[in-house]
Amino acid sequence: MEFAEIAGRILLASLVAVIFIVVLAMFVRRLLGVTVGLGRIIVAGVLGLGAEVVFESRFIWQDPDASWQLIPVQIGIVLLVASLFLMLAELVIPTGTIVRPDKWVTSTRNRLARTRRYSEVTRIALSHGLLPARRPNLANTAQAAEDRTTAGRSLRMALQESGVTFVKFGQVLSTRPELFPTEYIDELSKLQQNVAPEPWENIREVITAELGMELEEAFAHVDPEPLAAASIGQVHTARLHGGEVVAVKVQRPGVQPLVERDLDIALRMAQTLEHSTEWGRSLGLYKVAEGFSQSLRDELDYELEAMNIQALRTTSLQYPETERVGIPEHYPRMSTKRVLVMEMVAGHTLSEPGTVERYSDTVRKAQASALFRSLMHQIMDDGVFHADLHPGNIVLRPDGSATLLDFGSVGRLDAELRELISEVLLAFYRGDSRTIADALLSMVPIPEDFDELLLRRELSHFMSRHMGPGAELKAEVFTLLVGLLAKHRLAVPAELTLAFRAVAVLEGTLRLLAPGFDLLTEAKEYGETRLRSSLRPSSITEALNNEVLTLLPMLRRLPRRIDTLTGDLESGRLSINMRLLAHPQDRKLLVSLVHEGILTFLAGVTGIMATILLVNGGGPMVTSSMSLFQLFGYTLVAVASVFILRVVFDLFRRRKGD
Repeated sequence: MEFAEIAGRILLASLVAVIFIVVLAMFVRRLLGVTVGLGRIIVAGVLGLGAEVVFESRFIWQDPDASWQLIPVQIGIVLLVASLFLMLAELVIPTGTIVRPDKWVTSTRNRLARTRRYSEVTRIALSHGLLPARRPNLANTAQAAEDRTTAGRSLRMALQESGVTFVKFGQVLSTRPELFPTEYIDELSKLQQNVAPEPWENIREVITAELGMELEEAFAHVDPEPLAAASIGQVHTARLHGGEVVAVKVQRPGVQPLVERDLDIALRMAQTLEHSTEWGRSLGLYKVAEGFSQSLRDELDYELEAMNIQALRTTSLQYPETERVGIPEHYPRMSTKRVLVMEMVAGHTLSEPGTVERYSDTVRKAQASALFRSLMHQIMDDGVFHADLHPGNIVLRPDGSATLLDFGSVGRLDAELRELISEVLLAFYRGDSRTIADALLSMVPIPEDFDELLLRRELSHFMSRHMGPGAELKAEVFTLLVGLLAKHRLAVPAELTLAFRAVAVLEGTLRLLAPGFDLLTEAKEYGETRLRSSLRPSSITEALNNEVLTLLPMLRRLPRRIDTLTGDLESGRLSINMRLLAHPQDRKLLVSLVHEGILTFLAGVTGIMATILLVNGGGPMVTSSMSLFQLFGYTLVAVASVFILRVVFDLFRRRKGD
């Protein structure tokens, strides 16, 4: 055989293989409704061709009378076997779950690191008796309370030993008394991480790399000794060339990949506990972990924190002098994702011993009122609020004024949600359960079998118990309210939960700052002030102007629409159109069911026809052992099998929620 002839055959075979793979990919995409990778297509093609070769060796190679009429059966065998393989592969291992060969090394390294860390966390949990996971004993007995205290202490020690991510997770859980008993909350509230400062050489490298200049070019002086050290970053005092004293917040080198690894483990553990335990499902652990993960990722981005500082600083200037708190200035040109330079705030945080005692009762009450009213303005008027006002994030300056710190946790609300949350908070402080229920029900999806009357009765009882005469407003009240809504399967918006949490955290801070400060009375006075302000002629005029501006486009269109309506009525053309299945999900489900019904019907009809043809066996002989009717029967068997494969694939895919 000539070389040119061999090369021509190889080229022809390659061309046929490429065409076959393209046709197979198009066929499978139309059949399964998904795009599959080239690797799977090649494997499926090899299996299909292998099955076809087995068929040829049985019916064609040994039969000299075999004719070209068998080609449809051969094609059907290839497509049927290839489609069956791809369907099973897509159900068992969906596309995208297998790592590409060029990423095997990185993926294997990451998987091994995650496995080692997972083993370490599991060992810590086992050593503290946390595995197997058990629901806390909620019995109202002394022994049960002691058991809960012991279990809470074990959980705190395990989280503290597991590192930064788990410590912060525990700190978030300590603000959720609706999820855990009081004994757990008390223990989790003690979570502190004693972290040694990062060596100055490493911090210097981070600053230099982030700012793109030598340290001496950016600062006149930087104190190598940190002012404060935390698990994610540390703060150094510095002086700019212009003489301003600043605080330089620097993220620890290498902390981001460690946090991402631990967040992945925390999410996996939360998902496992939610799927395998009843108490994990009742607590909604996976959603809690997801919210925590997003919050911690935001905390790692100092550019986002700088944006939060600027937003709060801009809005705070609009408040009255007595309702304003300080927001430090930051330096945008010297701030990056891992370095944040801001004004150095002179004074002491409320968490430092002896800070509160330095000031008179009058000053402390004035600052407590300013802090509360400032947060209310942030939530109700601006839609940007500091969500973590614990004592360590509030500084009292030498003149007694309060200044906020640490803007990594900041909530944001759109105008509509801000108005609804304002209604909820003001009604809450007035003890108006009816308005609370109305506002809440307008912002959450309602379950099908929801008992609205029962919720209103329980809300009324809740308000009379916690907000009635003689009641003392405590942080738990907000979280208990969220727990009450969750009991009725109302998906409370995360923004509302965050706003409640911000008020609850501030309530604890205000009790430390001014023990005699009556938050409930202050809240009612604030609500009355807002009401009086809204009833002023200028406020009413402004509100009317806003409403008119909102309605103006509608009013402009109204005459034309009335004219069209009366014209249709006069001429007898007036009709009413109602759309059934208006929701896209309903239409999608109906189309899917009809599609599957048609395919099932076609598969049944084709299968019956194939059976009749195979049993009949009439017609001319195509091979020595197969008639033409049997050939048609085998072809229809392949067609019916393809229809059935598609129906089965759709059923499994819907069951998985795809």
